[in-house]
Amino acid sequence: MFEKISSKRLTIFLLLVILLFSNFNVSNVFSQTLPPTMDTIKSNEKIYNELNFNDKQDFIDAHKGFIAPLMQNQIKNTKGAVIWDQNQYSIINNGPAPLTVNPSLWRQAQLLDTPGLYKVVGGVYQIRGQDISVMTIVEGKEGLIVLDTLSTIETAKAAMELYYAHRPKKPVSAVVFSHSHADHFGGIKGVLQYAANPEKVPIIAPLNFSKEVVSENILLGNIMSRRAGYMFGMLLPVNKKGYVTNGIGPRLSKGTISFLPPTIEIKDKVQTMKIDGVQFKFLLTLNTEAPSEMHYYINDYKTLVVAENTGHTMHNFYTLRGAKTRDASEWVKALDDTIKLFGIEEIEALITAHSWPLWGKNRVIDHLSKQRDLYKYIHDQTVRLANQGYTADEIAEQIKLPGSLDKYWANRGYYGNLKQNAKAVYNYYLGYFNGNPSDLDPLPPVESGTKYVQYMGGEKKILKLAKADFEKGEYQWVAQVLKNVVMANPNNKKAKNLLAKSYEQLGYQSESAAWRNYYLTGAEELRKGIVKLYGSQTISTIDPQIILSMEVNDFFDYISITLNGPKASHKNFTFNVNITDLNKNYTIDIKNAVFNYSKGLTAPNSNSDESLSVDKVTFYLIMLGKLDVNQAIESGKLNIKGNKQKLIEMLNLFDHFNQEINIVTP
Repeated sequence: MFEKISSKRLTIFLLLVILLFSNFNVSNVFSQTLPPTMDTIKSNEKIYNELNFNDKQDFIDAHKGFIAPLMQNQIKNTKGAVIWDQNQYSIINNGPAPLTVNPSLWRQAQLLDTPGLYKVVGGVYQIRGQDISVMTIVEGKEGLIVLDTLSTIETAKAAMELYYAHRPKKPVSAVVFSHSHADHFGGIKGVLQYAANPEKVPIIAPLNFSKEVVSENILLGNIMSRRAGYMFGMLLPVNKKGYVTNGIGPRLSKGTISFLPPTIEIKDKVQTMKIDGVQFKFLLTLNTEAPSEMHYYINDYKTLVVAENTGHTMHNFYTLRGAKTRDASEWVKALDDTIKLFGIEEIEALITAHSWPLWGKNRVIDHLSKQRDLYKYIHDQTVRLANQGYTADEIAEQIKLPGSLDKYWANRGYYGNLKQNAKAVYNYYLGYFNGNPSDLDPLPPVESGTKYVQYMGGEKKILKLAKADFEKGEYQWVAQVLKNVVMANPNNKKAKNLLAKSYEQLGYQSESAAWRNYYLTGAEELRKGIVKLYGSQTISTIDPQIILSMEVNDFFDYISITLNGPKASHKNFTFNVNITDLNKNYTIDIKNAVFNYSKGLTAPNSNSDESLSVDKVTFYLIMLGKLDVNQAIESGKLNIKGNKQKLIEMLNLFDHFNQEINIVTP
């Protein structure tokens, strides 16, 4: 399936490069992607010698149990916009890796490009490749137990229709969420359309599920969404010089995210429960890959489900989209607990939240053990080196996995990354500061970039040196240096172009899909800017469904971080708010440039500016700037006692975030 790059291929490639540059038009420099350099080709060629590409077991597993392909390669939303297009992955084939893709990552892309309906064991089925995540359907006594619901309503419906086209059309009888990430719960309303009575379907999730959904997706949702666009390659074209995979599945669906809170939370460390006549044993694994996560064993079908704490890739202790750094030690403990608790069972299959299953108890335990030891090695060795005085950057450069862990395909860094994870462990325990006084209070990027350029002899001298280092294949250093030139002078097109070329080569070499996508998106934005790339490709974790479902206290916590402190510095407001449909009273106030609230308290009329009577959704929309105060009053949804201008004046103190934030330029 894979082959080494022959001398004939290299010769043809070099001739193409010569032809390209002999007809080179300078105006094209700033808009076109470029081919891989010889250094990149050699770097990728080495991968064939380092790993066993003759091992086909993963390909056997990824295709095992195939029943039928997807029914809908292209899915549209109610407005007619395409939100899912499986056809775009036609670039992924069974041939050798393109020169622009790390061969190991290309292999992973091939394994993940296996869309369709699959039988795991009798009574357990999966739909893969219909979204970034996997939907598993367990056949219960009366209906269907759906394990994770994909990320959007549209893809969830398509997955259910595919199942029903080949299996008995039983109604959905229960839903189980493995953890609190949106790509596993966002399709809930699409799934419940197939229930006899949607309101009575139990939704089972781990402890603190709703709280963690809000915490991770809302408070930092704006910048997290912007960075997720980079990490998941949402802004890249799907081709051999752009997006090929995100390491754990196809792209995220651009459909409609939905949310419903669980009706049952698993609160005990180990808890058994019959769901539609099927026996489940749950193990809470909190504060691991997600703050709210759990594993479970389905006794009747001898199937172990391990959420996203294990899979066919090294995962992230810290994700590039931005989230709280994860506790590696808790992650290790969760996998160890899983081995000890379920290792005594007659396991036939292992299911993860992404990618394909594993079969056979010995292989399952071996896999869990290797991933447990992978994460423990990274944790323990990072802490050891930190205690010897090495900084996060120094540790990342010297940490290497032992061969027994490194050569295991599922431990390769297609999603997470060894360097990234080592830095995450350091940061989890010691924070961002490396202990050097010079780094206590560094200058911001623009100011430091200007000083670096000045100290290094100016932009022309830096560019001359950077070009020479680029020709040597020192792309990482060139990127590090030219970042300062671009920050000092974002109008320097030659610097931006050479920086883009460096990012591009680093992306072509990356085994991590997240790193590849980040590098290539940075190159694209340096060449084309932000505005042209955004629009239909935007993704957002700040989903209206989630916001409108938030508890009032959680909503106020979110609103408080949107208050513009400088604008509010000399303002004082106090309002009494009656949420009519909840029959609850709150007092909100702004003082000292801080937004505070109190539940169940009412400020005396002499101390309040206004009293508001309003239903929850209307109030949320007003506070978010989505509904005009006058319109709310005219519709009868908002009743104000007092001066409405005070409310309007207060509302003008809150920011409404714009996702088009600069990342590679100041």
